[in-house]
Amino acid sequence: MEFDNILEKKLDIKFYTFSNCYAFEIENFLSDQQYEVIKKNLPNSSDENLKTSNKDFYNLELQHNKKVYINELYQNEYRKHVIENPILNNFSRIIKDPIFAKKLIDSLFFKIISSRRYDMRNFLKLLLRKNKYEYKDNKSFIDKLFYNYFYTTFEIAYMYNGSQSWPHTDGLKKMLSLLMYFPDETENYEEYNSMGTTFFQSNEFCLTSDQYKIKSFEDSDNFKKRNKFSGSFPYKKKSLFGFLKSHNSWHSVEPFFINDDFVRKNFNINILLI
Repeated sequence: MEFDNILEKKLDIKFYTFSNCYAFEIENFLSDQQYEVIKKNLPNSSDENLKTSNKDFYNLELQHNKKVYINELYQNEYRKHVIENPILNNFSRIIKDPIFAKKLIDSLFFKIISSRRYDMRNFLKLLLRKNKYEYKDNKSFIDKLFYNYFYTTFEIAYMYNGSQSWPHTDGLKKMLSLLMYFPDETENYEEYNSMGTTFFQSNEFCLTSDQYKIKSFEDSDNFKKRNKFSGSFPYKKKSLFGFLKSHNSWHSVEPFFINDDFVRKNFNINILLI
């Protein structure tokens, strides 16, 4: 299965109005055939070895319980489930291609600058430097002075029944977050309106994680009570969803209780300014 058309296709970006940050959807980002072959090649969510790759999986007091993340930080799992899988390796290679990152950043550039207006360091970087999209490990003084380096990360994320992610705004390096969902089509998701990523109409300022730290489920509940709920991305197939990091890009995954075997599956694709 080839995914090269992703680098060539026009990005028809539709923005949502339910959040304080720029949240959007690119419908039919994948064809039916591309979506189905990716879904068939996802790691087996019932694999106990996959669960135990997260040392906090069974610790119910921590936010990352009942979750699995397959990314480059966990090299053995990433090699096994992505690099050694021809389909997922091909897709991740295309999605991490500098051409794709450049296309997105160019399309959203002025919105990205607006989103970082209170982050003066990155605001000036974006405004004054030239952008490059290949990763460079040993940057020279000239490189650091004149260029921004964008880097794309790819992650498979599984959230098991009963898990959630507390409201947060993401780290400073993250410019753009992209999500692709893989719903179980035997389930009726109309009654689970918050299965996608949830956004909040909050004016609370949180540029870095140190400024506002949610430390427990109780803190999360208090945050949601004093801030206006906005809406959620629909949990549907083939679309590519995204949003821009800002000082008020509050988002979460609401707790869900569907059945014991249910797993919320998605790709997390992040474009970072290194």
